Amino acid sequence: MTKIVLISGKEKKIINFYPNVFKDEIKTIIGTVKNGDIVDVCSADMAFVGRGYITDSTSAYVRILTTKDEKIDKSFIQEKIRKAYKKREHLFNETNCIRAFFSEGDGIPGLVIDKFDKYVSVQFRNSGVETFRQDIINSIKKIIKPKGIYERSDVENRTLEGVEQKTGIIFGEIPERIIMEDNEIKYNIDIIDGQKTGFFLDQRESRKFIRKYITKDTKFLDVFSSSGGFSMAALKENCKKVVAIDKESHALELCRENYVLNEFAGDFVTMEGDAFLLLKTLVGRGEKFNIITLDPPSLIKRKADIHRGRDFFFDLCDNSFKLLNDDGILGVITCAYHMSLQDLIEVTRMAASKNGKLLQVIGINYQPEDHPWILHVPETLYLKALWVKIVDN
Repeated sequence: MTKIVLISGKEKKIINFYPNVFKDEIKTIIGTVKNGDIVDVCSADMAFVGRGYITDSTSAYVRILTTKDEKIDKSFIQEKIRKAYKKREHLFNETNCIRAFFSEGDGIPGLVIDKFDKYVSVQFRNSGVETFRQDIINSIKKIIKPKGIYERSDVENRTLEGVEQKTGIIFGEIPERIIMEDNEIKYNIDIIDGQKTGFFLDQRESRKFIRKYITKDTKFLDVFSSSGGFSMAALKENCKKVVAIDKESHALELCRENYVLNEFAGDFVTMEGDAFLLLKTLVGRGEKFNIITLDPPSLIKRKADIHRGRDFFFDLCDNSFKLLNDDGILGVITCAYHMSLQDLIEVTRMAASKNGKLLQVIGINYQPEDHPWILHVPETLYLKALWVKIVDN
């Protein structure tokens, strides 16, 4: 087996459970490699450190699968998926849809498995997991026992690694819509054409959190609504009015479907277009809201993008404070790893100060437990939600 020999001292982070080996940490390579190959990682004195696969065209050259001297085969893959699924089974008490496997969080970097009722959406995000494609599919069939599996490997980094993007049914059948039940709310899930793998399962905790602040007099603005996770949560509490903003017409179509599915009767409006322009339009109209959620897509892909990302959030918050009532609540959410909670706090504070608003933090949410945050792997913490309330100054 090919050996990746590390520069002296670089083995420590692998021993301490960090799964990525970067090119500048490598002393030498003994043997030949290509994307997807299984290799041994060794310390400078040739002691075994870990075993993983090559992803040459990404920031990490080797993704560690184990720090034990064990065989990486179909049994290894099956056991990883079995353990991950077992840990989540109790969540079916509150929802019929979960993230069944979460990449580094569950020990196979690049593999994402979402279970939507009796169906599965799977994503092979890099060339390494592509190597184990059939073993993964067979494991899903055996452990999760879905009626159908749909692939959503339509991610950019596959192309960078020389692996084509793929979507389509790879087992069984997939209906046009799947009904998700989550904390007494129903959602139409579109695995085939919906955003990401079909739905933003990671906002479960935030959707629950905000419901306790909603009353029959609440006017709620859901910015970057996608298929209406926050909108439906607000409507479930019989609020006065909900406005959902998104640039994707299909997302807003799902919003309206979900409104009908739940038999809601409240005032519900959708607005299609650029969020910045629509926020300014609402400001120009003199509109006011009690609660606003800002949940933009991850536009901050690299650390170098952080300044642009901060400006992006500042502008969103600036317009939101102009739209909020004097005791209004703002939820500022990022799914970008490089945008830290402290970054969110700073841009929100600066925008509030510009608008003369004093803020109290009423909550901070992270991703739910089926998107595990591993303390030794900072990249597994990606979702941060800051909830603030305007108070009398």
